[in-house]
Amino acid sequence: MTRSHIGMRAVSRAFFMGLAMALAATTLVTSGCGYQLRGVAEVDPTFERVHVSGLSKSSPVYRTLAAEIDKSKAVLVDDRRDATARLVVESDSVEERASVVDPSANVRQYELLHELRYHIELPDGARTPSRKISQARNYNYDPRGVIASSSNEGQIRRELGELVGQLLFYRLLAPIDPDTLIAPGDGR
Repeated sequence: MTRSHIGMRAVSRAFFMGLAMALAATTLVTSGCGYQLRGVAEVDPTFERVHVSGLSKSSPVYRTLAAEIDKSKAVLVDDRRDATARLVVESDSVEERASVVDPSANVRQYELLHELRYHIELPDGARTPSRKISQARNYNYDPRGVIASSSNEGQIRRELGELVGQLLFYRLLAPIDPDTLIAPGDGR
């Protein structure tokens, strides 16, 4: 071996040793501060076995909610009697509104508003008040590119449904406040 090869090996070895030391220091610092990689979402024990009603199993909201529940330690059940909580979707709608109109009264931009209203029922008959999740997105409309505009609208509808499904799952991560529950037979 020539002297230059030996020098290159020493530089290479020093570089990798420095890199290993930096990695070890970073690991120590992040573990010492309490940082953890995101793991499986912990759902409230009330939602260990969830029954969902009022949603089509083919809707983006349901599919996303089912995927999120599947990744957590909870289970979707088909029979409401087996559930520790029942998620009742009262309404799920997407409304399209004109949001930008040009001086010739032609619509140039639409807004899609996805609203979902739901409540949660517990096995003892108590339930939460109705709650609402809503998300909106705008998209441009080009009368000369109707096919492109309609596929854009379809994609936005799917994305809104997926987002609402995720938000609905995040609501299930929070414990239910017993002070807000509506007793069985209470007309509220």
